[in-house]
Amino acid sequence: MAIFDINKDELLGLSDTLLEELIARLAEAEVAVCGHSPARVRWSGSINAPDGGIDVHVQVPVEQLNSGYIERPDTVFQAKKHRMRRADILREMAPSGVLSPMISGQATKGGSYIIVSLDEDCSPTMLAERVKAMYEAVRHTPSHPTLHLAFYDRAKLAQWIRQHPSVMLWVNRILGRGYSGWQPYGAWSCPPEGAEDTLITASGITISPPSEKGHPLSIKDAIGPIRQLIRTTRKAVRITGLSGVGKTRIVQALFDESVGADALDHTLAVYADTGDDPIPSAAAMLERLIADQRSAIMVLDNCPSELHAALAARVTSVGSRIKLITVEYDIREDKPQTTEVIHIEAVGPEVAEKLLLRRFPGIGQLNARRIAQFADGNARVSLAIAERVDEGESLAVLSDAQLFDRLFEQRHERDEGLREQAEILSLVYSFSSDFSETGDSELEILGTLAGYSHNQLYRTLKKLTDRHILQARSHWRAILPHAIANKLAASALDSFPVAFLRSTFEVPGRDRLLMSFAHRLGLLHDHPVAKEIAAAWLQPEAMLGNLLALEDLPARMLEYIAPGVPDVLLNRIDEVLRAADFKGRERHYDPRWSTILNLLQALAWEPSYFNRCASLLLQIADHEIDKTRQENARDRLTLFCQPYLSGTHASLEQRIALLEECLTSGLSQRRTLGLKMLSAGLSGSTWTSSGIYEFGARPRDYGAEPDYDALMAWRCSFIEIAVRVGNADDMHLANGARTFLANALSGLWRDKRMGSVLVDAARTLHVRLPWGEGWKAIRTKLYFMRKEPQVSSVLLETLDALERELRPNDLLSAIRLYVLSKGHYNWMLDDEFNRSDQKRYTEAEERLMARAEQLGREFATSILCLSDLRPNLFSSEWMPYRSAFGKGLAEGTANPHEVWQLLIKELEQNSTENKDFSVFQGFIEGVDRTNEVLAHEFLDHCAVHPSLCRVLVNLHPQRDFTETDLYRCMSVLNKPDTRIVMFDAILWQKKCLHLPLTRVLELAERLLAIENGAEVILNGLGMRLHDNKATEDMPGPELRQIGLRAAIQVLQKETDRGGFVDGFMASVVAAALQFDSHDGLTENWLDAVFSAIDKHYGYMNDYLKTIQTTVTLIPVPFLSRLFADSEAQICMRLFFMRGGISDTPLLSGVGIEIVIDWCYRNENPKVWAYVPQGLELWSSSTDTSRTALRENAIKFLEAAPEPSVVLESFAELTSPSSWSGSLANILQSRTDAFGELIAHERDDISKAAKKIHERLILMIERQRIREQQKDRESGQRFE
Repeated sequence: MAIFDINKDELLGLSDTLLEELIARLAEAEVAVCGHSPARVRWSGSINAPDGGIDVHVQVPVEQLNSGYIERPDTVFQAKKHRMRRADILREMAPSGVLSPMISGQATKGGSYIIVSLDEDCSPTMLAERVKAMYEAVRHTPSHPTLHLAFYDRAKLAQWIRQHPSVMLWVNRILGRGYSGWQPYGAWSCPPEGAEDTLITASGITISPPSEKGHPLSIKDAIGPIRQLIRTTRKAVRITGLSGVGKTRIVQALFDESVGADALDHTLAVYADTGDDPIPSAAAMLERLIADQRSAIMVLDNCPSELHAALAARVTSVGSRIKLITVEYDIREDKPQTTEVIHIEAVGPEVAEKLLLRRFPGIGQLNARRIAQFADGNARVSLAIAERVDEGESLAVLSDAQLFDRLFEQRHERDEGLREQAEILSLVYSFSSDFSETGDSELEILGTLAGYSHNQLYRTLKKLTDRHILQARSHWRAILPHAIANKLAASALDSFPVAFLRSTFEVPGRDRLLMSFAHRLGLLHDHPVAKEIAAAWLQPEAMLGNLLALEDLPARMLEYIAPGVPDVLLNRIDEVLRAADFKGRERHYDPRWSTILNLLQALAWEPSYFNRCASLLLQIADHEIDKTRQENARDRLTLFCQPYLSGTHASLEQRIALLEECLTSGLSQRRTLGLKMLSAGLSGSTWTSSGIYEFGARPRDYGAEPDYDALMAWRCSFIEIAVRVGNADDMHLANGARTFLANALSGLWRDKRMGSVLVDAARTLHVRLPWGEGWKAIRTKLYFMRKEPQVSSVLLETLDALERELRPNDLLSAIRLYVLSKGHYNWMLDDEFNRSDQKRYTEAEERLMARAEQLGREFATSILCLSDLRPNLFSSEWMPYRSAFGKGLAEGTANPHEVWQLLIKELEQNSTENKDFSVFQGFIEGVDRTNEVLAHEFLDHCAVHPSLCRVLVNLHPQRDFTETDLYRCMSVLNKPDTRIVMFDAILWQKKCLHLPLTRVLELAERLLAIENGAEVILNGLGMRLHDNKATEDMPGPELRQIGLRAAIQVLQKETDRGGFVDGFMASVVAAALQFDSHDGLTENWLDAVFSAIDKHYGYMNDYLKTIQTTVTLIPVPFLSRLFADSEAQICMRLFFMRGGISDTPLLSGVGIEIVIDWCYRNENPKVWAYVPQGLELWSSSTDTSRTALRENAIKFLEAAPEPSVVLESFAELTSPSSWSGSLANILQSRTDAFGELIAHERDDISKAAKKIHERLILMIERQRIREQQKDRESGQRFE
């Protein structure tokens, strides 16, 4: 039976009281789904009393409510376990012939009255008779037309239950058929029966939600923000904290309406503790919720990182219907893109003390306080000790060690063996209690340390569990909480020689146990034995010495032991960075570099290690290259210069020293990094974090949190540096500093105390060199501030005055601002910008272009030099008005030759690798307007210039492109540095369409002979065909054939390039096949296609559109070639059909009649088995999540000479080529659809389908078992 299904007859096991509670829970869930509080549902009274007593009453303060089960906002449910025939209904509703006042009241209010009878299972006729009886009972009431009446039998009740997973879990548990470990909302923290369980909100526990940027809140203050986060985020929410800090109870409180306001909907809660080995597994439960499109809040207690990561990724990918909350003490593996982390920490004994007095009132307040203080506020440790305190006994005279010993005492008799065995077991973070497949036992290995057998230690596990210091997950065990485990392990390390410990754990084949041992050592960073072992492992020839060659498991060991030996580790990293092969080592795909970067970042948290870590990160950064999404040292160094969320507690002086080292470095890449760090230090409030917040047992958090005065000092320091660098002689640094300070102005100005500092900074920069970026930033700030209703008039006046002061008042500063400035909001430069004009942006752009042209004309007649426009005149960054400036420059000069030579000279003095030549394009455009001959001369010069020739096509003016222009451009075609991609414009731009076809064909032929020229042809013709409906602009047959030749050439390349050109290739191929179809052309193209399919082993995802276009336009030739070759090739082609071009079936664009006709004509009967691989077989309804066989699939089946052959192919295709989530669920949905063929009217189809369906069911059962085993193994670990 499906997870969320129930047999209606099983409900007969409910008592009358439980039936009433079931209806109440369903009503609460239904009301909550409609967006209202479950508190709008009340229930009480005797279920069998024939007095019209209200069993369940729904009262929602809205005018209309129609959920499908509750039809009116005021609804009364009458619950009856026994049968309700006509006479029973009349007696219930109108005892003694008089209508119940409650029902009369419902009629007056226009409400609803619903009878629910558990013993009834009505046919449609029986149901109609009972509803008729209900209307008969109210017929004499004047308001009866407005009253809604309904009768629910147990079938209707079962249907309603299926809509609400949490209620389903409650019913299953009540009936004793529940899913093992799964619960609805309840007392998840498992208080003793009868014990008070209200939330304790005393101080002593702090909670850090992500919305607070690391600022801890009290329990009471944190509940609201956590609830809001869960409602709004698409990510999973991870509740972390040491064992015993109350994580589960706090999660439970999120659903408790008595705690705070606006509780989470408890009717959506689905809870399991993964340590209870829930069935189905957490992964299977999530997949079922997703498949059934349920709304639910899934809560997983003791959820390991690996399981959380898998579930979080799944939840994030499917939308917001499913919320996931996981609870655990380890956050090391969490990924910020899929997880919001909330950390809970005990900072005092208050909560633990109150809990002790609640659970053990006879213990006394002094004893409770002593125990809570000893346990550092840990409730689990406190309770474990309190259980062994006699009434009237005083603990005040006991030392911490004596209190700890109480955990191992029974009736005041010390169990030395138990203590010793617990110490041995605590040497590892976790261990298995079972024998492995090879017969090895981790208990046996641990026992050899002190002469204990597997069975002796196994018996000890029960005693430790009873003392609440051992937790279980499947066959995995761990001594917890950490406070106890670490104390025991420290004692164990003192009890054995180091060599003996190492020889026990370092035996080959004990890798997992060795890793767990390392995990424990990392939590004992102050213990000399832990340090000694970790340091030995890090020696150059030892197991962890070669940092860059570690496999995954040793790399985890390295991360575990790092907190204990920071100096040794830093020395080892330093040696690695000084190695001869360091500079040339490829780091992009090497996960060990991420490990080293993470460790350096974690160590830099401490001020004492900051300088050294930063120095090592700088060495790494010196040799990094820019690659998208690559983890790098530069980002971490930049993070250090944020005032908040920096991941370090280094002082301001330390961070400024790092910044200054970069800014004054002789290495250009370090100076550039320094500018990034300066930008981070100036940032106003948009701080991001990627810190390491767990590092063994060492304290870690988001980094320093300066108070207001410290933040002011920080900002003043960074502004001072920005001003100094902004006025420096190094123009690269100066421009960067000026730009970054301008970008930060808006955020910095939010603080009133910064106003005078920023005004002074702006003036200082402006005196040295007009600060156009600052002027633009201030204008932007003013624009948005004037929209704010309560803006400070003093601030407006200050900014207005500064804006006037910084406004460019000379030609050079105007050019730098209007022509050579970067950034967005360019419309802010327009003095005539009208915010109420619908065309304001377009018109502003036109005015700014005109302004740039005018500045060009003025520059041409001024005494200024082109060198004054450095460094942005040829900068590769986006500055949209340089072309217009170039036009104005040409129009304003009386001597274009002289200006041209000056431009060339300035270009040749520019040493940057990447340049923009918009000024040249604009200048030639301006010259061409008045002197076309001179423009041609300049273009001829460009053709022989080493830099300008590379972009020659783009330098031509916006007029008709002539044959002369074409010849000029073709003259540079074979030059080594020519950017041949520019030639695609000649094939599609309108100014080139009048060129003689012979000349264009000549260009195309030459492009075909050049490397990557085929892609240029496809780009050009593809652009021409894009949305082009004009026949006169359509490429002729000669160009279409060249386009097809280019497509063939691209397909024949060894390297995949399809992802870049597939769209254009598909357009070109479509034009060729549509307009020029003949056998030779078709055969050549199909030769290339199938050669590529075979060459790429069926993987053709990079050519998805092209292949689909080909199949759609020439399906019969394509199919004939598909199965015409050897059996080995056909096998590859079948894979290609099924999944080689993404999830889209190959034949989805071909009419099924064409496919069937081709199959009949083909001489090979096997094609009937092959073709389904390319058909679209399955359809899914988004409303019902039901899968069905598509109509075309059934048509194909019915047309087949041997349907059983086709059915076998259908059966094979129940298994997808790729999937996420549960394969068994997918197989089940498709097998259910397949099973409908059993009822087919044709016997041959029906019988064959029945036989295959039985086989599929067995396959699904085996798959479910495999998934369950896998989920149990991966979801039950401690590490």
